[in-house]
Amino acid sequence: ELSLWDGFTQYDENSPWGRLLSGCEEQVGVTLERTTDATYANTLLQSAASGNLPDLAIAENSSIPQFAKAGLLADNETTGLDASEQMENVLASAVYDGKTYGASVGFNTLALYYNPDKLAEAGIENPPTTWDELREVAAKLTTDDQTGLGFSSIANEDGAFQFMVFLWGAGGSVTDVDGDGGVEALTYLKQLIDDGSVSTDVVNWNQQDVRDQYMAGNVAMMLNGTWQLNELDKAGVPYAVAPFPGKDGGNAEVPLGGEFIEVIATGNDARQKKAAEFAQCMVEPDSMKEWAAGQTYLIPTEAGIAEQAESDPRLEIWAEIASSARSKAAELGPDYPQASLSLQTAFQSVLTGTASPEDAAAKAQAEIESIQ
Repeated sequence: ELSLWDGFTQYDENSPWGRLLSGCEEQVGVTLERTTDATYANTLLQSAASGNLPDLAIAENSSIPQFAKAGLLADNETTGLDASEQMENVLASAVYDGKTYGASVGFNTLALYYNPDKLAEAGIENPPTTWDELREVAAKLTTDDQTGLGFSSIANEDGAFQFMVFLWGAGGSVTDVDGDGGVEALTYLKQLIDDGSVSTDVVNWNQQDVRDQYMAGNVAMMLNGTWQLNELDKAGVPYAVAPFPGKDGGNAEVPLGGEFIEVIATGNDARQKKAAEFAQCMVEPDSMKEWAAGQTYLIPTEAGIAEQAESDPRLEIWAEIASSARSKAAELGPDYPQASLSLQTAFQSVLTGTASPEDAAAKAQAEIESIQ
């Protein structure tokens, strides 16, 4: 018997996630005791001292270096888990101190969704390709009952994930928030609010809220991820997808989201090896297909993502975007979760008008430097 902790409380044994797990139970010859808890990541850290740990856990990609530093995870060289076929930019999230921990069970990233009918009605032929164009198009699409653009700026990881697109798009970085790029990103977000092209409610919207606003016709364009495709199709709303523009053109660098399966460092070599066998089964592209299709996640191998794009035309643009997407935790490793809180405070304070972009960036920079 092996134990697994995950946060997918919405998925039972009859879901694609449940079938992925049961298929690997049968293939590896184990019985899985699964515990689902939305706050399991915090529980995992708290359980380290007591030794009350599972054999396997699902980790959000940006939390892996923090877990590895805490000694919670067994590295792949130790366990024998082979992630060598997975894309290098995806695996970068799981590298700490020169060692790789776990393997991706599917990933996602962000792009610009837009309603082509609404652009056509406004006389706009093509989606924007620079920030100036994005601001202009958002203004043209803004009416009494809709805003031109929506994104998540809530004070949690949804908001931080989406802020990376603006921070990197302006040439900034998590380690240089108060540089020109960071200040420009915050300034640009405030300009969109001041234009009336973005609702002040974005400070309360998670990524699903943004999608719901788009489906309700309240937002004409949105920054959102691959996992929204199935719901948009189900709703029957018009949409198209384009790379989110960089400040002066080209594609903005976008962050990688998604989860990894991790073998927990229990100190029991035999259990760790068996847990690695189970994890290996989970990350085989064939095993992952149904789960990835249900989530509209991307399979983290070059061959896997190419096959997905060929069989599902919706994913062609995402395959292109994903090839150059970045790990949001790569710069700061285990310090990223704490730095994310500083970023959240920065963009929230600017968008709510309680701090200037310069002051918010300086405060975030000082906080980030203090934790490094």
